[in-house]
Amino acid sequence: MSLKSRLFTFYLLWLLIVLIGPLTVLRNTSLDLLFSNSVVFINTLQRFSGTMAFSLIFIQIILGKEMNKMVQLIGAKAYWIHVLQGLTIYSLILIHPTMYILFNYSLTKNLFDSLLLIMPTFRDQAEIYLVFGKSAFLIFSLTVGAAYFRTKPFLRKYWDKIHLLNYFVFYFVFYHARVGSDLGSQPFDTFYWIAFVIITYIVIKRFAYKVTALFQDKNIEKQSGIIKS
Repeated sequence: MSLKSRLFTFYLLWLLIVLIGPLTVLRNTSLDLLFSNSVVFINTLQRFSGTMAFSLIFIQIILGKEMNKMVQLIGAKAYWIHVLQGLTIYSLILIHPTMYILFNYSLTKNLFDSLLLIMPTFRDQAEIYLVFGKSAFLIFSLTVGAAYFRTKPFLRKYWDKIHLLNYFVFYFVFYHARVGSDLGSQPFDTFYWIAFVIITYIVIKRFAYKVTALFQDKNIEKQSGIIKS
């Protein structure tokens, strides 16, 4: 398969995954109300941004972990896709709460109370799910900042370790999504659980390997100590 064909296949698969959320949202939204009711329109944009961010975070983690293989598969564009996608995710994560605030303001006409929604509260289960989303935003801000300033002396050494926090971002967004009205609807619900299984498999495989390697190194050190004595 030529490079052009591989790129086309990648972009097609990427597009299909990204569109899963918006297609689900549209299935659950009245098109008549979408363009005639500003509250419904704002809420739809909020749901679009949330579901798309979840899909892109899933792709971003896989792309980052398999970067060497992806470079071999689709060339140096893999790196630039990873960078551009990270900025897109951050934009969506910014848009999502902004639409949430606008949605509440459209209902209450109270700007102060609407802005207070950015503060974490634990009054009920729904509020806890919202806290997961707010935490994901803070962590992703840290990982994006670390990647952007990775040429700085301190971050040059540790930025890739800070980048591992994106796994927490995924799981926090995963739990945050439970507050949404589109979870449980197809095709997003099926993708939601498939993504969870795949990322969990990657996490277990990645960190189990590191733990195993750590124990092997310690055993080698002990054996070396015995031989030397």
